[in-house]
Amino acid sequence: MKKNTTRGAMKPHTSSHKVGTLTAVSSKGTRIYQRNAGGTWTYKTKMGGKVRYFPLGLDKKEALELADTIRGHAMLYPIQEVLDMFQKKQFAKSKVPSPTIADVVQILEDSRISSGMSKTTLKSYLDNLRKFARFVTGKKEVSDFDLGSITDATIRKFKTDSLKDIKDEGLIQSRKRTLNSNIRQLKALFSRPSLFDTFDMDFVEVIRSQEFFKGMKKLYRLPPRDLIQKTFDLWPTTEGDVHTLIGIALHFGLRRTEILHLRRSWFDLSGDKARINVVAELDFKPKGGHEGLTMGSKSVAKAILNKASGDDYLIKDRADKGRPAFDATLKVLRDIGWERSSPLHELRKLFGSYIASTESLYISQKFLRHADASTTNDSYADAIVDDKVKNLWVA
Repeated sequence: MKKNTTRGAMKPHTSSHKVGTLTAVSSKGTRIYQRNAGGTWTYKTKMGGKVRYFPLGLDKKEALELADTIRGHAMLYPIQEVLDMFQKKQFAKSKVPSPTIADVVQILEDSRISSGMSKTTLKSYLDNLRKFARFVTGKKEVSDFDLGSITDATIRKFKTDSLKDIKDEGLIQSRKRTLNSNIRQLKALFSRPSLFDTFDMDFVEVIRSQEFFKGMKKLYRLPPRDLIQKTFDLWPTTEGDVHTLIGIALHFGLRRTEILHLRRSWFDLSGDKARINVVAELDFKPKGGHEGLTMGSKSVAKAILNKASGDDYLIKDRADKGRPAFDATLKVLRDIGWERSSPLHELRKLFGSYIASTESLYISQKFLRHADASTTNDSYADAIVDDKVKNLWVA
């Protein structure tokens, strides 16, 4: 191991003490913590501007000695060498095992309803976890992958190899955004470690400490003016479910699943504007579990209700989660020139931009039902400065 001979190498880290439920301090002043009684001990410290976690084992005496060793090496050697040497299991796994992917799948599927997570979200998170495990193991079947083997080194290699041999700057930016999404989903998947209280979950601290690539946000930009015009010209010529899907997305900004579960009882036409209340149903829960509302033209709402095929739910063809209706809508939007990946969702973004440009960003956030205004600003609300475009919503 190469010694760290840079100036000031004796103070490369700062211990952090306010974590966990139980703490212990060695004779040399090194503090460790234990999240749950009887669980593993962990040493938390700051190295190179980042918080690092080192699992130490179940025995307190051994854990304190190991923490002192780690702290001493951190004063003498490069940070990465310290991480590679010590940020891994130093004790018998048979005492408190880490979960496998199969364990995670079982626990999260059993708790999905009570946690408010949709099937689609859970599937996305688990697919992302399996993708990472396949990279680490080189195997297709990863149900028995031990999550305790996740370290800073494995995640770093995952990032590095994912960017290897890519020369085009645009592709590099795109891949970095994907990697940010991969890490974000891993963090979200294990945001409730209490669900796994019978397992050693020290690896979660490693995931939590991961940083994102900076400056990767891709700001939303309006499509060409003529494509917006074509979309408004198309809508009155459509019928049935296609008319409903385009009209609701374009004039009220509902999400795909919200439109699928949209019922006539959600509409309130008693005011100057039409109001749609997005509410939870037995078979539907709004994204994030938050009910909300959106508002738009009363005449447009009446036109949608009059032409809708369904008597209760506005979407009549609900087979396979409405896929026939969504596929038919995608086709007509593609036919007029929509090339972006999710044309129907692009109509929701157009609505968000219209409200932000004519009302305010706050109202746009409220109608789009975003938890954070930055989401609205970055991804849904480009400024519409052309009055002719604004007037399309009131024509």
